[in-house]
Amino acid sequence: MDRESSGSADRIAALEAENARLEAELARLRESERMYRSSAELAAHLVWAADPDGTMVFLDYPFVALTGMSAEEGLATGWYGVLHPDDREPTRLRWRHSLETGEPYLAEYRIRRTDGSYRMTRSRGVAVRGEDGAIRRWYGTTEDIEDEVRTEEARREAVERLRESEQLHRITLEMSQQIAWTAEADGGGLVMSERYQELTGLTQDDQEASQTIHPDDRDRVTMAWSASVASGRPFNLRCRLRMKEGSYRFMRVRASPQRGEDGAILRWYGVTEDIHDQEQAEIAQRDVEERYRLAAQATNDAIWDHDFHDGTIEWSDNTPAILGAATGPLGRTPARWWEERIHPDEALSLIKSLSDAIEGDARRWSGTYRFRRDDGSYADVLDRGFIIRDAQGRAVRAVGAMSDLTERHRAEAEIRRMQAELIHVSRVSAMGTMASTLAHELNQPLAALSNFISGSKRIADNPEVPRSVLVEALGGAEAAAQRAGEILRRLRDMVSRGKVSVGAEHLPQLIEEACVLAFVDEDALGVHHRLDLDPNAAWVRVDRIQIQQVLINLVRNAVEAMAGSAVREVVIATRVVAGNMVEVEVADSGAGIAAEHLGSLFSEFMTTKSGGMGLGLPISRTIVEAHGGVIRAENREAGGASFLFTLPRARRRAQKAQKLPRL
Repeated sequence: MDRESSGSADRIAALEAENARLEAELARLRESERMYRSSAELAAHLVWAADPDGTMVFLDYPFVALTGMSAEEGLATGWYGVLHPDDREPTRLRWRHSLETGEPYLAEYRIRRTDGSYRMTRSRGVAVRGEDGAIRRWYGTTEDIEDEVRTEEARREAVERLRESEQLHRITLEMSQQIAWTAEADGGGLVMSERYQELTGLTQDDQEASQTIHPDDRDRVTMAWSASVASGRPFNLRCRLRMKEGSYRFMRVRASPQRGEDGAILRWYGVTEDIHDQEQAEIAQRDVEERYRLAAQATNDAIWDHDFHDGTIEWSDNTPAILGAATGPLGRTPARWWEERIHPDEALSLIKSLSDAIEGDARRWSGTYRFRRDDGSYADVLDRGFIIRDAQGRAVRAVGAMSDLTERHRAEAEIRRMQAELIHVSRVSAMGTMASTLAHELNQPLAALSNFISGSKRIADNPEVPRSVLVEALGGAEAAAQRAGEILRRLRDMVSRGKVSVGAEHLPQLIEEACVLAFVDEDALGVHHRLDLDPNAAWVRVDRIQIQQVLINLVRNAVEAMAGSAVREVVIATRVVAGNMVEVEVADSGAGIAAEHLGSLFSEFMTTKSGGMGLGLPISRTIVEAHGGVIRAENREAGGASFLFTLPRARRRAQKAQKLPRL
């Protein structure tokens, strides 16, 4: 009994000791679990556990707090519901692979948080095995790695940008043919990039780099480099560098110092850039600008550049000298400055014509107007420009030239005045030449008038003579007086110096009036004339006296050309020709025009007459061309010559006369 009691007490003591050990172990495990949980929470890890088949059996509280899904919902396979839809299948396959192979589980996927956003997480899991090696349970953690991923992505992007920047810098240097170089703080120890050898064919061991600089630039470059090294200021200049084939190219050399924290220069870094093409372009541009300036001076034009967007005009330097607009260069002025100097009578129409050209699709614009100088006088100018448009067709600017025509207009006016004097003298000379003939022609009606009046007196004194005889005698006297008066009126009109006035004139009547003087001596010379007038060519727009002078000149020439001809006939014909013009022809039956004279008949002082001055035909050409027509001469097939000139047609009813340049 005593033995049994003693054995029982030993078993109880052993059980108690085992129980105490187990309780101590349990306490240790609980403490370990608390430490693990605290570590997991501090490390922002979600703790989880799963059965050997992968069924989730435990999810700690942070899972609920972060995802908003309850622990019950997340067990089994419910935790897939918080994964990003694109990550669910890859995560499931990775988890299945670990379950089948027992390999540690490692996966990254996005989890939806309670606010609906997704953050990247990394999940790790390991299998716990029994003594038989079979998997009893899976334990794991899931941690938030969003910041880590973003940091890594930013790092990779920075590395990639740096790599691209270095590559771009390298390519830029290669394409721009730049030579990178460095030098020590004192300017010595020059180190050149490989591009230096590629361009010059020299290595730094061959000779000093300064020897490749053009001799005319070498001293200037050396002095400038020494000054920059001494002052610490950036180095920047242009020079010519010898290439390996022996030619020189323009280069821009630049360098800046690298300084330490104390401001002292540590090293110089620089580049030598090929600017030869740019330099040549600038030289060509300067050459073009110089030629442009000389051309502008030679043509006496004021060049302008009108910016429609800014409403300004840039003027060339010679504008003041040409237009007398200011004492010095105008430079850029508001467009209104130009508009305000246009003569008030022409400003509205001129500015409107420019606006219409701008708003339309015109490429060119021109106008003539009077431009006010500083002294108040007006210059006659011809302005023309080229309109520049953008891709949408909108006018953005115009470039043009303004020419001062004042002196030219004065010279032209003086020429017209002298032409008018010459034309008038020509008429007077022609009348002087015809003076004896006119005196003879006037003597006939005057003698007849005297005879008729004397006879009328005798008839009146004799009461036996019938009254009808007296009336008939007085009628003859009246006709003779009218004949003399008509000749005198035509003569007075021809030699008078009146204003040139263009209007609609009846051509047949004009021709008949001219024939009174032109053929005043046709009976004495044995000349006959005939008119062949087209009824459709009845009205022309001319100055009557000037065109009659042309007809008289041509008729008198025709009469003189037939002096030795058996048949002496002058034909004056009219017809309508193309271009709404009327052609007048004066044809004779003389010997015609020598071939060597046909091309020079209308030149000044050209004459085939022994005593002629050679002014009649040139004056006739001046008059015809002033009316917008042309005059020519040709030989007739039947013999003789024809002089033909054209005149503008007019409506039957005469309109108010217009003033033409005085001739």
